[in-house]
Amino acid sequence: MNQYYRLFSLTLVKVIAVISALAVMPNAFADADKFYANEAMQAKSPKAYALSELNQAWLKQAHNIRNQDAKRFFNALKQEPKLFASLIDWPNLSFEQRISLLPEVFAIECQVLQMICPELVINNSLYPTRAVNFVFDVKAPGSGLVYLNPDKLKAMETYAPLAFLIHETRHAYQFQLAFNEETLLAQGYREAFTTQAQQTGFSFSDFLTLLNEYEAFQFGNQMIGLLVNWQVDMPNMGSFASQFDAQGKLKIDLLQLAKVNSSMSLLDAYNQKAKAQYILRAKEN
Repeated sequence: MNQYYRLFSLTLVKVIAVISALAVMPNAFADADKFYANEAMQAKSPKAYALSELNQAWLKQAHNIRNQDAKRFFNALKQEPKLFASLIDWPNLSFEQRISLLPEVFAIECQVLQMICPELVINNSLYPTRAVNFVFDVKAPGSGLVYLNPDKLKAMETYAPLAFLIHETRHAYQFQLAFNEETLLAQGYREAFTTQAQQTGFSFSDFLTLLNEYEAFQFGNQMIGLLVNWQVDMPNMGSFASQFDAQGKLKIDLLQLAKVNSSMSLLDAYNQKAKAQYILRAKEN
């Protein structure tokens, strides 16, 4: 059996499971209070969130590194002609063919990001009610576990399996960085993972503007954008602050938003811009 499909032994590692599928449920959080960013929630750990004015330097650095990493990853995929051709032809592949490509993409992402490969589990049984998951423990940091559930992913948009593989594997990179370094990026990721593990009651936008979710969705969405020349819109993949338009620009650019909305907090400015996504999700409810 391929090593990437080995079942992770939960008796060996005490884990905290984070459900990233929260971010792509179109009918979830249609209620305004459960959708918009909440000042009281984010004030509990402001350094964990992309909407905090304290994190402007973090955002600038993270944007630059994410862009560089995505381009390096894209170029590395191009060096594998058979795989790259299949990725370009993704919509024409069967679902089973798409799933079969994921371990190779995973291995290349790990190599490009120069990290220890987390455990990759692709099956319907480890977390049968979840579509995807990144499993981690902030009290005993390790390489993490990336989980994909084909049964759940089959019902999602065409590029969801690929986008989520890239997204969840990016979490492993973030997590390893968070607990092995003391850089600005590492500190932000550590705050985000710790907040994610220890707090509850997140709204849709609170959860998706945690630094780790915000950046991982950006990374996954940028990779899909590069593969399809920005011609595929995935409105359920994260908040609009992590999604790109048909020109490859962020739908909500928090760095730009902070510059042009000095009269209000970044959180309030984001909530104003996020109304378009709220309306879109409400229509799908």
